[in-house]
Parts: sequence; C-alpha cells; structure tokens
Amino acid sequence: MPTRPSKQTKKSSGQNNILGAVIVACILGIGYLINNGIIDLSRFGIDPAALGAPTSPAAATAGGAGNIQVFFTTPSLVYPDVAKNREPPPYEQAIIADIDAAARSVDMATYEYNLSSIAQALVRAKKRGVQVRLALDRENLDDPVMSKWAGAVQGAKIPVTWEDTTAFLHSKFIIIDGRVVWTGSWNATINDTYRNNNNLLRITTPAVVANYQAEFAQMAESRFGTHKTAQTPNPLVRVGGERIENYFSPKDGVRQHVVSWIETATKSVDFLAFSYTSDDIGDAMIARQRAGVPVRGVFEKRNAQGIGSEFDRLVKAKADVLVDGNCYTMHHKVIIIDGHIVITGSYNFTGRAEDVNDENLLIIDDPAIAQLYMQEFERVFGQAQRPTSCG
Repeated sequence: MPTRPSKQTKKSSGQNNILGAVIVACILGIGYLINNGIIDLSRFGIDPAALGAPTSPAAATAGGAGNIQVFFTTPSLVYPDVAKNREPPPYEQAIIADIDAAARSVDMATYEYNLSSIAQALVRAKKRGVQVRLALDRENLDDPVMSKWAGAVQGAKIPVTWEDTTAFLHSKFIIIDGRVVWTGSWNATINDTYRNNNNLLRITTPAVVANYQAEFAQMAESRFGTHKTAQTPNPLVRVGGERIENYFSPKDGVRQHVVSWIETATKSVDFLAFSYTSDDIGDAMIARQRAGVPVRGVFEKRNAQGIGSEFDRLVKAKADVLVDGNCYTMHHKVIIIDGHIVITGSYNFTGRAEDVNDENLLIIDDPAIAQLYMQEFERVFGQAQRPTSCG
C-alpha cells in the first residue's frame, strides 16, 4: 500500500514548488530584459552570442537565407490606400522590433522621413540609453510633415548630421548594434511603406554590416557626396555559396560594376527602375538584347518619358519594357541577371546616382534570393500589364 505523505512533507514539497516557480520566473524575466536591450551584457564584458542569447529578434516572416532576409512591400499594398484602414505590414513591424531590441546603438541614414512609428522607436531607444544617430537630407525639411518628424527626433536629443548641398543623401539604411543592417529602396516614409513598390534586405553578415558602419562614420562627420573618401572595407564578401559585392556612391565607381554584370548575361536581364537615364547601362542592356538575351523591364511611369530616359531606346531595341501599373509609385532599383544575380539598393540608374549623390548598391549572387526577386518582378510586370486603380 502506498504511504500517505505527512503534512510536513506536503508543506516542504509546496515550498519547493513555489521556490522553483520563483526561480523560473526570475530567469525568464532576466532573459526578457536582456533580449529587449534593458540589460546589456556587453557592458559587463560578456558577449551575448557566446551564451547563445539572440542579439536581435528574428525578423517577421520573409524570404531568404539566414544572413539575408528579403521583404517586398508589393504583397501588402492596398489600392486605394486609406489612412484609417492601414495595418502595419511585416517589414515595418520587423524594423521596429529590431530597433526596440537595440542594446547599444542605432545609426540611420534616409533620404525621406515621415513614418511616425520609426521616429517613436528611435525615441524609445534613446530614452533607454541606446546611442542613436541620424543622417538626413535637409532639403526635405521643406515638407512640413518631414520637418515635424525631424523635430520629434531632435527634441529627444538625437543628434542629426545634415546633407546641406544640392546633392542628395539618397542612401537608405539602418544599422543596429553593429550586428544588423536594413537597406534597400525603402525610405522611412508613409508612401514607401503603404503605397510604393519597394524592396528591403535585413543583413547580418558582419563584413557587410562593417561596410555600412564605415559609410555612416563619414556621414556622422558631415562628409557627404564628393567630400567622402572611398573607404568600403569589404567590397567583396563570400558567405558559404553566396557572393556579395557592396559599393557606395559617388566614390566606388558603381556604374562600371553594374555594366560589367549585365555584359555577362547569357539567359536573361530583368529590371525594375524608378529612374533610368544612364546611357552606359542602357547600352549594355541593348547589346544583350541584340545578342539574343531577352531583356524585360518596368519603368516608373512618371519617369519613363522624362529627359534622358532610356525607355524609348530600349523599346526601339525590341526589349520587352512597360510603364508601371501602380497608381502610386514603382520605386524599385533592381536588375536580375540570369536568374541568380540581384543588383539592388538605393542607386537609381542615373548620372546623379553615380557622380553626386550618396547611394549604396548590393550585387548578390544567390539563386534563392534571385528567385524571390524574380517573383517580385513578375508581380510588378503583371501589374504593369493590368494597372491598378486608386478610385
């Protein structure tokens, strides 16, 4: 027969259970504080990664391999866009989650800026002791909404360095704790989040993050455009079977790299272009088309017939090019070569992007990532064939 436990045994067991629950709660609580940047292990000489602690939260569901995640705005866009009906899309949530997890630093460069959720996340980071720095283009202060956004971050004593010349600080990137960089065609704006076709990459490859740190370091010293020096430490990075090139305008000779890759195409060249006036890039695509390599593309409709546009030249060369069908703006700057190479970033295919503006460009040789961009290309190309209506 089983022996009934005594009252004392029951009492001891109950106390042990309570003590165990308290210990578990404490451990979970400390973990929460570490993960959310409230406790920074690095301040005690401890590397969080060495303990297996995450350095930032996993991004919301997106395509890509571990070190690069890819997001597109297109699947989340709603036509017409109505402010009261907006729901934060996955890319916005993921960026905010990363900023909210920052334990040491957030550095951000953007051409346009009016998305309040990003300003609020930056202010929260500053208030919990994170070093937050911004580089912005002063020209956009003429817009009252952007001026209000800038005032909110500066009111929280977040330092801003300004591009004051007629050149554009056109780069768009966010560096978090020196471990994560977000970049792509996306500005921190309402339009780029809820209306425009854009792509974003979340990259955790240390050598690539270091490139963006070096670029921001010059901006933080008020060196922009032609006043910068070529300091990209890792223009070529290999991670497993992935090959990444990374360049910054106007000092790294970006255009020659774009042209060289187009010239290697043997199967296909597909592109999405907000602004495309470069004769050199146009010549390379036309040569591929004439050599029997099919060229397809979508131009943003407002710029397709602009001064110097390559649209008509490509049409005459029998390339399959269309104007976009987004009733707002098609904002991509993307070229996909042979279904395995992706060229993307803030760099429009223009002379200003090459010679004057602050820009960044990635050339990624990875079939899995290229497939994600091909899916986006087909979405945007299909939208160009069947334009959407904003009512």
